[in-house]
Amino acid sequence: MLHSLHFSPGRFLTCLSLSLSLASPALAVKDETNQGRWETPAKEGPDAEVPGFLINMGPTGARGILKESSYIVKYIFKKSPAAGVLEIEDEVYGADGKKFGSHVFGGTNINRGLEGPLQDLGLAIEDSEGEDGVLELMVKRGGEKLKVQVQLEQLGRFADSFPVDCPKTKILQERALKYLVDHPGGLDSQGRCVATLAMIASDDSKISRVGKKMALDWNKPYDDGTWSWHLGFQGIALSEYHLLTGDRKVLSTLDKTLDLLEGAQWKSPINHVNREKMKNPASKEEVDRAQNLYSGGFGHAPYNVIVKRGGGGYGPMQWPTCLALMTWQLAEDCGLEYDPTSRERSYQFLENGTTDGGKVAYGGEFTLNNGVVDPKQWKKNTAHKFSHKSGLAYQVHQLSPERKGSKKAMKLHLSNIDAAYRDMADGHACGLMGFTWGLAGVYASDDRKLKEKITDYYKAYWNMARCHGSDSYVVLPNRDYADGSYYRKNIRTHTTAAMAFIYSFSSPKLRVHGVDGSEAPKVVEKAKTPDNPYRTFTNAEGTGSFVGSLMIFDHRGGIVRIRKRNGSVVDVDFNDLSEKDQEYLRAYYYANRD
Repeated sequence: MLHSLHFSPGRFLTCLSLSLSLASPALAVKDETNQGRWETPAKEGPDAEVPGFLINMGPTGARGILKESSYIVKYIFKKSPAAGVLEIEDEVYGADGKKFGSHVFGGTNINRGLEGPLQDLGLAIEDSEGEDGVLELMVKRGGEKLKVQVQLEQLGRFADSFPVDCPKTKILQERALKYLVDHPGGLDSQGRCVATLAMIASDDSKISRVGKKMALDWNKPYDDGTWSWHLGFQGIALSEYHLLTGDRKVLSTLDKTLDLLEGAQWKSPINHVNREKMKNPASKEEVDRAQNLYSGGFGHAPYNVIVKRGGGGYGPMQWPTCLALMTWQLAEDCGLEYDPTSRERSYQFLENGTTDGGKVAYGGEFTLNNGVVDPKQWKKNTAHKFSHKSGLAYQVHQLSPERKGSKKAMKLHLSNIDAAYRDMADGHACGLMGFTWGLAGVYASDDRKLKEKITDYYKAYWNMARCHGSDSYVVLPNRDYADGSYYRKNIRTHTTAAMAFIYSFSSPKLRVHGVDGSEAPKVVEKAKTPDNPYRTFTNAEGTGSFVGSLMIFDHRGGIVRIRKRNGSVVDVDFNDLSEKDQEYLRAYYYANRD
């Protein structure tokens, strides 16, 4: 059946403008099989029923193979908007009266970006949800051309101020957080970290309680053989938890984490490279001088258990090094001590691996990864690339604004993101992790224009990654051959945690949100006086209450200390109290702050 579509002149002009701006020469798809993964399913989670790593076609509920300028539908979820409308083997080649542009899929250095079917369908979803929810798809079925309508929700559009003051963000954030609560587990340290951060930062007291429990469930020290990634992600999550709540129970674990980081770091003298197996052998002096520049970096595993790779492999990497730096910085805010020379070594490794254009190396390309190079000459490169790592590096420097050169480095990394933003979803080895922390760096900044630019471009990706029901997300294939994100345990939970974390920037509370700890309100301590007499305190659910007198309200950590009539003292979480009590505490704080 042929269905007609009616849309406003404004919507027509938007589509026309996008059509002109995204036009590009037709290019053949470079990897038609997605490395054979179109037909390789996941083993865990709700996506295990899907026959392969297909493109999620947004909240329609359909999944398909991406062709040069269309999708071939290969799976449709039951009871989704596309069920009974689309059919398997349908070729979807346009939306809202506009054919999809051409896209190049596959390869590591070609035409990165979302332009083509990914961007076009994602933006059509945005337009449809911003109006009546009707998404008209142009379909080839057999030898017939059809126009079919898929009814989506009227969720509105992402605001230019995303994620702040954005009603659509609020709706999607609430749903994503509920999904995480209803689907616990199945997360590795990266997913566990961002899920914890998203939840403890929630304005919903029930959600924040679940997040705090997640943090405390992680309050167990790792051992000496633990990979650096896990140490960094755990350190970030537990530090932010302590800084938000004031709970000292996690400090002993954090202290152990700092010891483990100290042992995992690469330090000179370094003897890692097998000189005889190098493609272009250099003298022992040259190799030793070069590999000693690995000092300060972090590899997968601690340095002393790294398996030697012929030719040196890639040695330490910037990613886990940045995570270690963030852990050190946040732990210092928690009042913990460590050897500052270790942090300085890592800063130097990051500095050495950052070009004058703001590109952050994957590992030690500036010294030895691809043979001995001149690090000063390597650094002079002004090409823009790897916007995702610039997002993470931005946060590293933002957490230490007092450090000489940090403000300059922050500006440099934002300029690299501004120039190379189209490659943010192409993070090597884990596109999801790159996308998460690349966006985090952008939204932690105060660069309004860059935020709007990134939102305008990547809202199509967020719409495409969103599954039917709009409560969960799944990663999209990217163009990096090392990426295996889809097959990481329950990828639906991982991706939903990442988006919930990005949505949490709508109401910043954490250091990684860009909140300056030095501006945190002081603890207001005041013994019982006529100004704070006994009163009835009620829990958030309204199911219990007790009479007591306020002693301390730690506005920053959310800790409320109350003396009961019998003289006993209890500490209560601010979020666990009723709205009326919370209003009383806010008024008390503002009346008594210094």
